[in-house]
Amino acid sequence: MSTTIYLIRHAEAEGNIERRCHGQFDSLLTQRGLQQAEIVGERFRGKHLDAVYSSDLWRARHTAMAIAKPHGLPVIERRGLREIDMGEWEDKAWAELPVVSAELYDTWVNRPWLCRAPGGETIMEAGVRALEEIRRIAEEEAGHTVAVVSHGSAIRGMLTRALGLRDDEMMQVGWGDNTCVAKLIFHDDGSIEIPYRNDNSHLPPELSTFHSLKWSDSADVPVSPQMWFRPVDWDNPEDKALALALFHEIYWPTYGRDTYTDEQIEARLRGFQEICPEAVSFGMVDREPGGIIAMNTVENRNTDIGEMGGTCILKKYRGFGFGPQLIGNAVSVYRRMGKKVLQATPARHNPGAVKFYSRNGFEPFGEYTNEMGTFAVLRRVIVPTDD
Repeated sequence: MSTTIYLIRHAEAEGNIERRCHGQFDSLLTQRGLQQAEIVGERFRGKHLDAVYSSDLWRARHTAMAIAKPHGLPVIERRGLREIDMGEWEDKAWAELPVVSAELYDTWVNRPWLCRAPGGETIMEAGVRALEEIRRIAEEEAGHTVAVVSHGSAIRGMLTRALGLRDDEMMQVGWGDNTCVAKLIFHDDGSIEIPYRNDNSHLPPELSTFHSLKWSDSADVPVSPQMWFRPVDWDNPEDKALALALFHEIYWPTYGRDTYTDEQIEARLRGFQEICPEAVSFGMVDREPGGIIAMNTVENRNTDIGEMGGTCILKKYRGFGFGPQLIGNAVSVYRRMGKKVLQATPARHNPGAVKFYSRNGFEPFGEYTNEMGTFAVLRRVIVPTDD
C-alpha cells in the first residue's frame, strides 16, 4: 500500500523579494505570495486530499490554508517541517554575508551542503530532519493522499536524500520556485518514488518569484543586485555629504520645495539615530552606497507603529529592484523594536511615492492635510497574525 505526498514550497515571502536570510525567522507572505497561494490552492482543488500538513511557520501555514480550504480540511502543523535554522545569519541581508563572512558565504553558494551558519544547521541536517517528519506523516496517513507545505532549503535537502544522491550531488536538485510541487510516493518497502519535482507549471510568468528575480539555475542564485545596510556615520565627511544630498533630493517631490538647511536635516536624522543607530542607513551595493533609508523613530515613538522617514536610491542604481530591499530593512529594524505596523505618509502630489509604497504591501489608511499639502497614510502589518 503506497502513500502519496505532494510536497509544496510555501508561497513568496518577504525574505524572498527583500533578499534577507529567513530560515526559521517567521516572515509574512508578499502580495504576490498571496496570489501564488490562491493559485496553488486551485491546482489542488480538483485533487483528492485526505489531509494537509505544514511547517508551523506563518508563510507555510498560510500557503497550506489555501490548499486545505477548498477541501474543508484543517492544517496540521509539524515543527519538524520547518526551514533550515540559519543561526546568527537569520534576518540579515544576503548581500551583507559576503562582506562579513566571505569564506562561509562562498561555501553557501558553491558547496551549500557543507555550510553551517554560526549557531545553525546545514541544509542536509534540515533535510534529514524534515524527511523524517514526512516519513512519520506517511506512516500515519498510510494509503492516503496528503499535501505537505515546507520550505526551500529543507525541501532541497529532503529531495537530495530521497533521490539517493550524495550530499555533494545536491546541485542536481536545484532550488524550487515558490509554491513549486514535488510528488513523492512512499512504498511499503521504504522506497520513495519521485515522479516529478520543482514543478511550478501552475504559475504564470508574472507571478513566478524566479521570473521576477531573474533566477539563474546555473549559478543557483538570483542575478538581481542586492543591498546590505550600514548606519550613516555623521563624523565621516563623505557619509555626511551624501546623506544630505540624498535628503535634499527627497524633499523636493515630498514637499514641492526644499527649504530645509543642511543643519536642520542633520539634526532631524541624528534624532532618529539617537533612538536607534540603524534608523538612518545607507543601502550598500558591494562596498559602495547605492541609496539611503530613514526611519522616523521619533514619530509614534510610544505606539506600535513604525514610521518611514524617507528613501532614495542613487540614479545609477534605479530600476534594479532595490525598493523592496529598502522597505525590508525598515521592517527588520522596526520588528526588533517591537513595532507591529509600518506606516508611510507620501504626498498626494507625488503619485510615484504612493505607488511605490502600494507596490510594497502598504494599504490605504487615511490622509491628512497641513501647510505642506495633503498626505496619504499607508500602513503595512509587519508581524505574523492570524487575524
